Amino acid sequence: MNTRQLTIPMFPLGLVLLPGETTKLYIYEERYKQLINECLNNEASFGIPYLEKGSITDFGCEVKIKRILKTYENGEMDILIEGTHLFKLVEYSKVLRPKLYGAGIIEHINIQQKIQLNNLQDAVVNYFGTVQNQFIDYDTVAGLTVYNVASSLQLTHPEKYRLIASNNQQLHLLNQIKFINHIIFTEHQIKDRFIDN
Repeated sequence: MNTRQLTIPMFPLGLVLLPGETTKLYIYEERYKQLINECLNNEASFGIPYLEKGSITDFGCEVKIKRILKTYENGEMDILIEGTHLFKLVEYSKVLRPKLYGAGIIEHINIQQKIQLNNLQDAVVNYFGTVQNQFIDYDTVAGLTVYNVASSLQLTHPEKYRLIASNNQQLHLLNQIKFINHIIFTEHQIKDRFIDN
């Protein structure tokens, strides 16, 4: 983790976007309309600390606004956002007066972490070959980051959060891929049994 700390506006949500992933947001609360408008005016990003069961957790994603999809007469809007960084939340303020919205002090997480574990490289090659039907060689895998691979797994938001929060992200990713491969292998076995009968 980097030691450099930044203070950025915060919009807590129950979602995690890995770098490069996008999603739509519907903005209707006054505080978040203010946050989005200020980010647009300053070409600034904002943070999404992950909300779990109504509580703010220690990790989240930094996002940028790609574009406004729709603006409503009352100032509400639909926007498209893209994940740019991941962070550890050092400190959080629910309201950053005189603003309506909150802010947080963050430390960025290294998102350029290459796939180094040999058995993780094996699992990635196997996953792409059997699940995605894509041939991928070891040289290509060595150039991928943990989060490149994680994005291709179609993980749920809680699963992405557990990966980011993990002390050993390579090992966590390996276990995730093994689990997915196991489920798919089991599904194939069940289908084969039905066909045989």
